[in-house]
Amino acid sequence: MYLTTYLIILNYISISLSAKVTWLPNTSFNLPTNFKNGKLPCSKETVIFPESLTSSIRIEAGTSVGGFVLPLDGELILTEGTIEFGPTRDDNCSRYGNSYYTEKSLSFWAQPDVWSSSKFNKATPDAERVPCFDDIVEFPTNTDFTVVLPDDTQKVRGIILNGESFDTKKFRDYVINQADQTQQFILNENEDTGVVVGRGYCTSPAGCPCQDNVLEIDCSAKFCPIPSCVDPIQPIGHCCKICGGVIAFEIDRSFDITEFKEKVGKAIDSYDGSLIYHVGRLPNKVQLVVVEKDEYTGTSAEVVNDIAYNLENHIVHQLEISGSPLYKSGLGGKIFVSMFFAVALVMVAIYIYYYRLPEIRFPIMARSQPSLFSRFDRRTESVVSLTRRDSVAPMGSSIATAFRNPLYDSKRKHLVDESLTEE
Repeated sequence: MYLTTYLIILNYISISLSAKVTWLPNTSFNLPTNFKNGKLPCSKETVIFPESLTSSIRIEAGTSVGGFVLPLDGELILTEGTIEFGPTRDDNCSRYGNSYYTEKSLSFWAQPDVWSSSKFNKATPDAERVPCFDDIVEFPTNTDFTVVLPDDTQKVRGIILNGESFDTKKFRDYVINQADQTQQFILNENEDTGVVVGRGYCTSPAGCPCQDNVLEIDCSAKFCPIPSCVDPIQPIGHCCKICGGVIAFEIDRSFDITEFKEKVGKAIDSYDGSLIYHVGRLPNKVQLVVVEKDEYTGTSAEVVNDIAYNLENHIVHQLEISGSPLYKSGLGGKIFVSMFFAVALVMVAIYIYYYRLPEIRFPIMARSQPSLFSRFDRRTESVVSLTRRDSVAPMGSSIATAFRNPLYDSKRKHLVDESLTEE
């Protein structure tokens, strides 16, 4: 009796904690994300389709475009109604030219960014952005897609397709006998669905991995932006390098993952919502990823470093933290180089000013005959002039500035003596 009650309570808790994971790709023509610029075409734009389409494209009634450039191979489904070509009076669109349709219909179960859930955040690795054993998988109603089912068996709590619930057998029969050409499921290499619907439970306080069979994510379909930090990190399961911090450590049966999440949550909450974290349960390991909600400042790396320091009872196998933001990197070196060149320029200017100033010649217009400015001695700010001892100083000049040549008389006497001797 106690066992039955325990299972009922456990079942209730598991159902209440189950998350809904929704399939995202949709090949509908009226979905903005299926166009290169992220906007639906207007009546002044020509829609260009890819050369080949792998699945059917549904075009809803009431669509107005400038024209179509159709694919060589593909299928377009036109719903009942009217499709208009050419500009319309009530269309306020100012865009002209071409609008490119990008087909996003064919996607793999283990492909990045094909699932959406409220439990996913910026810190969640791509390998964990897939349905887990306790998740409910939903394929939205009136959507067009093609799903390549997983090769390795994946367990889920339930499948909802077009508002209807499916178990394992019912889903398999639907896939094998599917008739709706706008919603396609492709069997895996083993000619199986690869998806099992069941009510799995995790009774371990240390937590359980998302799936027993971890899927290999196809990261070639992932767009990775350039990280805005020095020495970006790459947590386990992430397709791209990111800015932040990561800890991965081994655990045993005595580890309490709920208690660990509470401690991490308290540390993160003290930063007023500026940080985002994810605690993932890997086989024999627990991984903590912390990133910043907005622009990277280095706070997330500091927090991870502090948490790792307090993990005294666990051996940390991976501790990675990013460096400073790019806009701060090399700031000290840049300041040093700038100061060096500034000092060098000042020294060169001083040298030129004091020692390499060329003679300045400028005619004085006030006199009848042009004369020249004398050379200035920058060290004394005085004017030196050469005059004969018996000459009269010019009007307005200072006698104190006259220069007497001590060799003048002796040189003059020597010249006179030579001239007398010759005579």
